[in-house]
Amino acid sequence: MNYSDLFLFKGLENSQIEELHLNDVTHFKKGDIIYSDTVFNNAIGFIIEGSAVAVSNNHNETFLKTFTQNMCFGAAAVFGGDKNYVSTITAKSDCQILFITEKELQSIFEKFPQTAINYITFLSDKVRFLNNKLCVISCLSAEDTVLTYLSNVKDNDGYAQIPKNMTLFAKMLGLSRASLYRALDILMQNGSILKENNKYKVIKNEKTN
Repeated sequence: MNYSDLFLFKGLENSQIEELHLNDVTHFKKGDIIYSDTVFNNAIGFIIEGSAVAVSNNHNETFLKTFTQNMCFGAAAVFGGDKNYVSTITAKSDCQILFITEKELQSIFEKFPQTAINYITFLSDKVRFLNNKLCVISCLSAEDTVLTYLSNVKDNDGYAQIPKNMTLFAKMLGLSRASLYRALDILMQNGSILKENNKYKVIKNEKTN
């Protein structure tokens, strides 16, 4: 298998990746539990084929994220003392997952230091994302929540693309679907954002009253 598209091996040649002899690919059927609060084998998992979905371990089972080919889960939980996983990951379709354990990661880091930099960079980006998300959920109004989110994900030209599934997008922001649409309408009416096709351009970042 070709693992060169996985973030961990960015900057490595295929011949170098082959030296690692990564063959621990596990097959899961649709609906199988991959990780949960009690099922966790202390390894980062890369989706090689298929997809999986993560939900929170609380009674609401809030949708968190969908993982598709070349994406990973468990990176932040591999190192450290807590052996319980923070969410439940279920196979959304039949899938193949490459697991790399803590011990294997340490060996890879020692053999190819670039992979350690890749890992730290990935976790740093994850921390920034979570910080931005905390800013979003701490907003006092639906309009503030939406504007903060759009401001955090906009590109250099000020354009932000939102998820196509508005129901899941609303849940991600902690809003009802109706509140999300109402907030978008208010932000467009007061000139904070401008809708262009399936994107929104942030005109001003100031929160609305």
